[in-house]
Amino acid sequence: MYDFDELVGELLASRPELTREEVLQRIEEKKRTVGAGYLTDQGALFLVAGELGVSLRKDDASPDMRIGDLYIGANDVSVVARVLALYPVATYNKKDGGQGRYRRLTLFDGKNTVRFTVWEEGLEQIEKSGIKPDSLVRVANGYVKQGLDGKPTLNLGKRGKIEALTDEKLSGKLQPIASVVQKIPTLTKEESFVALEGVVSSEPRYSEFVRSDGSEGSLFQFGLGRDGGKETRVVIWTPVARPELKRGQRIQVTNVRARRSNSGEYEIHGDSGSTIVEGLAVPRSAYRVAATTSSQSAKVLLVLGKDKKVRFIEVGQRARPGRHSRSGS
Repeated sequence: MYDFDELVGELLASRPELTREEVLQRIEEKKRTVGAGYLTDQGALFLVAGELGVSLRKDDASPDMRIGDLYIGANDVSVVARVLALYPVATYNKKDGGQGRYRRLTLFDGKNTVRFTVWEEGLEQIEKSGIKPDSLVRVANGYVKQGLDGKPTLNLGKRGKIEALTDEKLSGKLQPIASVVQKIPTLTKEESFVALEGVVSSEPRYSEFVRSDGSEGSLFQFGLGRDGGKETRVVIWTPVARPELKRGQRIQVTNVRARRSNSGEYEIHGDSGSTIVEGLAVPRSAYRVAATTSSQSAKVLLVLGKDKKVRFIEVGQRARPGRHSRSGS
């Protein structure tokens, strides 16, 4: 990783005619004029150094850059991160009339995310490495360009390499998706989420449609809410898979964002890079049994919950030999 103060000192040693204040002013100017406000101090420092003809060294002990330090125009970049999203292989038209292939991923390091595009030869590396969402990966010899939204985007060219890592020390430093999952919140603005967890509150629906340009599209939608909370509509556009979701099932949805619908309500939207994780355990509520009563067919518990509300729970008893058992609700 980079130490900002040490790199500033290295620049000043190479250009003694400058003062620290002048360097910091140039850094702030770069941050205002380059990268649409997404350039970090470190990224701006490397740009300033490049303009001054100074090549700043990397920390040999740890040459990997943080996602937050990526800057537009950087080359030979090495990044260690986790895979948040893995999109299907897509095609594009080459200048020579041929057709090329590429694949988009989204990488995250617990704090920041970056779009990452793998071109041509790199596609085989992904398949051979068995890379999937939450995999720990290293990208070597990447380069950074400006995306359509003005943010830095990481790319893998002909000399680049992506590999899955099993280093336990690195794995411990980079949070897995499970550690940053949020309970579905009350949505008040448009924002992106690494992962959300909630309970399916309505039966899912799948539908297909035709876009204005004549191309076909599809969507998968269902309701998602907190336990007993307000339902939020979830829409996955062009889904890769359609899981058989059921009401009351707890799931996790990754790589999604909150958007405001035409009706003014906020919804959760995903795309072909979003993943629905099933099989999450529904946490049991903590109740204190206040009293019990029994009958031939069932036992009734009077319980007090954390919310101080009293509830009656009917528990089915095991049937006697020769009789059918009946389960309570």
